[in-house]
Amino acid sequence: MKKGLMTLLLVGVLVFSVVASGCIGGGTTTSSSPTTSSPATTTSSPSTTPTSSSSTSTTSSPSTTSTTTTTTTSPAVQCGSGTVVIWHAMQPNELKVFQGLAAEYMAMCPSVTIKFEYKNNLQTALQAGIPAGKGPDMFIWAHDWIGKFVKGGLLQPINNLVTPQILGKFRPQATEAIQYKGNYYALPFAVETVALIYNKKMVPNPPTTFSQMLNIMKKYYNPNKKEYGIAYPVNPYFISAFAQAFGGYYFNDTTLKPGLNNSKTIQGFEFFFKNVWPYMAPTADYNTQMAIFVQNRSPFMINGPWSIETIKQNHIDFGVTYIPPITVNGKTYWPRPYGGVKLLYFAKGAKNLKAAWDFALWLTTTPSVEETLAQKLGYIPALEAAANSPAVKNNPIVYGFSQSFDHAYLMPKSPLMDAVWTGTQDALNAILKNPSSANIPQILQKYQEYIIKQWQGSGSG
Repeated sequence: MKKGLMTLLLVGVLVFSVVASGCIGGGTTTSSSPTTSSPATTTSSPSTTPTSSSSTSTTSSPSTTSTTTTTTTSPAVQCGSGTVVIWHAMQPNELKVFQGLAAEYMAMCPSVTIKFEYKNNLQTALQAGIPAGKGPDMFIWAHDWIGKFVKGGLLQPINNLVTPQILGKFRPQATEAIQYKGNYYALPFAVETVALIYNKKMVPNPPTTFSQMLNIMKKYYNPNKKEYGIAYPVNPYFISAFAQAFGGYYFNDTTLKPGLNNSKTIQGFEFFFKNVWPYMAPTADYNTQMAIFVQNRSPFMINGPWSIETIKQNHIDFGVTYIPPITVNGKTYWPRPYGGVKLLYFAKGAKNLKAAWDFALWLTTTPSVEETLAQKLGYIPALEAAANSPAVKNNPIVYGFSQSFDHAYLMPKSPLMDAVWTGTQDALNAILKNPSSANIPQILQKYQEYIIKQWQGSGSG
């Protein structure tokens, strides 16, 4: 076993619990210049905890002077009236941008007030407030809450408001993310996934094939000097790119079946431990892998937008691109990392649904608004027109992650996924005890059965 690995597995599990449930929940800053630390520093929720909670309620108004304003316009702005309450767990810099956008909207629609209310534990607040009739009109979080929140009766269907024309404006994964069991409950405004981040001093031109990437990893791998071919946190979320590259999956959101023992999932795990792990430092730990890259001890890192600020703070000249495709027996396979979608959810019992819908529609379908979120916060647009706009294509960081998202596997929405995360992490821990000799098919079969037993024990199916 690689020295020191097991002492760090517990830390890895904690980091995984943060990342897997949706790095892009309301509190994650995916900025090209964010103020948040990496997900590894957070254990309280799936998203990075906001750095400040001095205020539990923030109201935007057209006269706000401390917020960031933009010059976005929409040819057909719809205006409701009254107050729209939006609960969130955003970072202060995120909130500032959203307040600026809300102020712009309210200037066009003076009969509406958009009110943002910060909740330290958003899930708990929603689960308590909505059934009591004290919830918001909308709330902001990643799409992976949709299944359990529908099951809990916390969401308002918006089928009568959503049209094919509206749906056609979004990227396919974003359109899929807002529906559950035939009903629509939200509108998407950003997406997120991991990508290949490269040190330009070591790699002036990024690899376009995995074989090129492998050769570069081999070139820089020198463990005696604590230099490695790639820096890569190891948990089910991060390595999903390779586990799902050949057609495998942890969980199928349509059939509601786990797929750890699927031959293509096994192929993905085996590929990772044969072609990536051997060129890494002997640890699954997020912070250690990040340190390797920012200390110029690796040409590559696979990570998400939340890592960008740390990289910038360490003055690394870097680029972002898709994880390059793999060729096996003449066939090309794309790594498929999990992708998430940021949503404006409509809460059950919303007191001002009409005005909430009008604002959400403007926010999510106006290209210049999405471009503002990309430029100011590094958000990857969920709107096709914005994702393909010059403003986004000319932002190499956002565009690099956007290209990677083109190949992403949408993170499952079913409540059954909780047991899948646990079982997959346990399987990975078992493999990591001795990666060079682990019986990967046997281990994955064992935890496939474990997941099913967990479902049976909880009464799910």
